[in-house]
Amino acid sequence: MYEERRSTQRYAFVAIAEVADSVSVRNASVGDLSIHGCYLAMPDPFSKGSSVLVKIRTNREFFQCRATVAHSTHGIGMGLEFDAVSPPFQIVLQAWLLHALQYIEIRK
Repeated sequence: MYEERRSTQRYAFVAIAEVADSVSVRNASVGDLSIHGCYLAMPDPFSKGSSVLVKIRTNREFFQCRATVAHSTHGIGMGLEFDAVSPPFQIVLQAWLLHALQYIEIRK
């Protein structure tokens, strides 16, 4: 049986994403987000181990970085592990996660 081993908390997050490798660009929906990666719902995900460029957009902000596909399920989606995130995009990511955490606290 598969045992989940995540080192950081993931938060529900709604945004659109664009993921590209050296050959193609595909659209996805962000399902959850953490400081180290995200889960993207999409019908035709890239294969495990692929190196991709992910761009995530909300109504107000934009994030991008290189990432590695950690797991992939055809017809469902894929989990990405972020590679080196540049400082400006790290600030955006941290703000999104803080907002998600505050939303959880308000709902308690």
